[in-house]
Amino acid sequence: MLHPVGSTSRAKGGAASAALLRWVRSEADAVPLALVMLSSPQLPLTTLREVRRYGFDYLPDPEDLALGSAKLDGYSERMRRVLEAAVEAQRSGSRSALEERLRDVLAELRTTLETADYNISNLYSLVSTFTSTIPATIVATLALVGSGAGMTALALVAVGLVLALVSGLVIFPWEFGVPTPPWRTYLPLLSALPLYLLLWWLKVEAPMTLSLALGSIPTMVLHLWWTSAELRRLERAREMVRVAARAVGNPYHALVREGLIQDPEDLLRPEWRGFARAAALGLWQVLLHGGYENLRRLEEYMSQVIEFVKRLRSKTRVFLIYAVVEAAIVGAVYAVVIASGSLFQGGGEWLARTGISAAGLAELRAYMDPILAVTSLTLAAATAGAREGRPHLLPQYLPLCAGSVWLAWVLASIWAPGLFG
Repeated sequence: MLHPVGSTSRAKGGAASAALLRWVRSEADAVPLALVMLSSPQLPLTTLREVRRYGFDYLPDPEDLALGSAKLDGYSERMRRVLEAAVEAQRSGSRSALEERLRDVLAELRTTLETADYNISNLYSLVSTFTSTIPATIVATLALVGSGAGMTALALVAVGLVLALVSGLVIFPWEFGVPTPPWRTYLPLLSALPLYLLLWWLKVEAPMTLSLALGSIPTMVLHLWWTSAELRRLERAREMVRVAARAVGNPYHALVREGLIQDPEDLLRPEWRGFARAAALGLWQVLLHGGYENLRRLEEYMSQVIEFVKRLRSKTRVFLIYAVVEAAIVGAVYAVVIASGSLFQGGGEWLARTGISAAGLAELRAYMDPILAVTSLTLAAATAGAREGRPHLLPQYLPLCAGSVWLAWVLASIWAPGLFG
């Protein structure tokens, strides 16, 4: 039977998307799963069988892994190493091989964390080059001597946006990123379209940029709440492990006494994600099967996780300030470049001989709104990638970035003509 070309293409596209999603999930879950296995007193594949339905259901069946019939293609390299170590330990019946292999994975992650600060700083410098440095030189020159300045500026900031989206995903360790909020939290962004039409009808300056700033405010509030809640949940998970590890007697009674849980089933709630889920599941395994001595090790790893998250967020807090200032600089620079056109009024034949033309400035002015809008998206995505490890959380910073570039553009457009008499 013949299949339509369109159906085949859609099927391939769906398979590719599913494969990418599986790789991303496995990369983010590799170290948390390793922590659960290290915390549990049971053999690793037995542990996987029990915790698989709590967020690890996309992984191969433990029975297939034990028989060697499971295919690990499509999973990240780190997840494959964790599963291979689990199989080796299961077959040998000894946890020593598992602990040695998983310690290597965690040591590798520790090295990645040590270089994360440097890499994130380089990402910001790179994005800054495409949003302010190059536009201040190449675009300004093109606007004065020829055409194409508008498209060039738009292409440059679009390249910066792609770099911010891709680099933010690659540089930031996936395990430490803020879990992605539900898709419905992005729905308020749809209000940007009617806002744009209203602002355009009212003849407001740069309506696209301003509509992004205003339309993203509800999503910003939702994402700030989501991020704050996830960080609190991570702290709570570490506190549970700490209380259980230092308990005298049964850890469960200590957890209940401190009001951290009321029932062991509280540790299986879907609200636990990432490292918080690893801590909750590891603690659940210990409460279920014993092995209280493993809690000290879990507490040590969770403390390292919390320390890194706090340190990185503290250091990258300044990036938000950089983004707002950079947005203002970009808006002001473009306003000054556009205002310089007043110098060439009446130049006529003399300007033509020098190769300078105001036509390029007029073209740049026509592209100004989308240029400013994409610039704000680029800076917001870079900040979200640096702080949350998730560039798609850019609405969290979009109101500040878009608002800053819009305000600077409007104020500088009023002030800049006075510089040229």
